[in-house]
Amino acid sequence: MSRKQNQVMVDFFSIHQSKSCLWQVEASEYHDNAKKDAANNKLVEKLEKLEPGATKKSVVAKINVRKERKKVEALKKSGASADSIYKPVFWYYDLFDFLQDQDTPETSCSNLDSENDEVTNCYLYNDHIS
Repeated sequence: MSRKQNQVMVDFFSIHQSKSCLWQVEASEYHDNAKKDAANNKLVEKLEKLEPGATKKSVVAKINVRKERKKVEALKKSGASADSIYKPVFWYYDLFDFLQDQDTPETSCSNLDSENDEVTNCYLYNDHIS
């Protein structure tokens, strides 16, 4: 990619970061489809500078880095050596560091006893469980 193309992509990801309705799952605007559509349209406009005919689908393909993050995290947890740590294929992977605290962990239970040794606490962090 040329420097100009790289700059367009950096601008693209900067726009994405500024549109918290696309990624901040705890915000009320995250559930506002009109805001999300408007934000996606801005991203499509920016991406069209590099990819004429860009669509919402091509935007989503660029901003969906969770799969890459899961690969990186899985290898870290497995205790793999530094040589075998997965290297993300996207050059722009690090531009998404602001999303790290937005992932909702799966259900987690604590089997540690409370102060009175009688209660086991179970915490539900998954936003799909009510």
